[in-house]
Amino acid sequence: MQASECKCVICGAQAVAFWPVFEPDIPSLPYCRKCLDKEKMKLMISIFGEEEGKDLFTACEELRKKKEKK
Repeated sequence: MQASECKCVICGAQAVAFWPVFEPDIPSLPYCRKCLDKEKMKLMISIFGEEEGKDLFTACEELRKKKEKK
């Protein structure tokens, strides 16, 4: 199954990815881009603290956007 075949578990929009994907014992759920970004931000803030978490998230998103443009 692909994420594009599913709806976001939070808002019901078209999903773009399953997340989380780092642990096989944790079920991965489909998320749209907006909700996925919010969930990633929450995780980074909980791990690294508010300032460092936001900085790391921003850096990751800039890299993702650069790769999408190619």
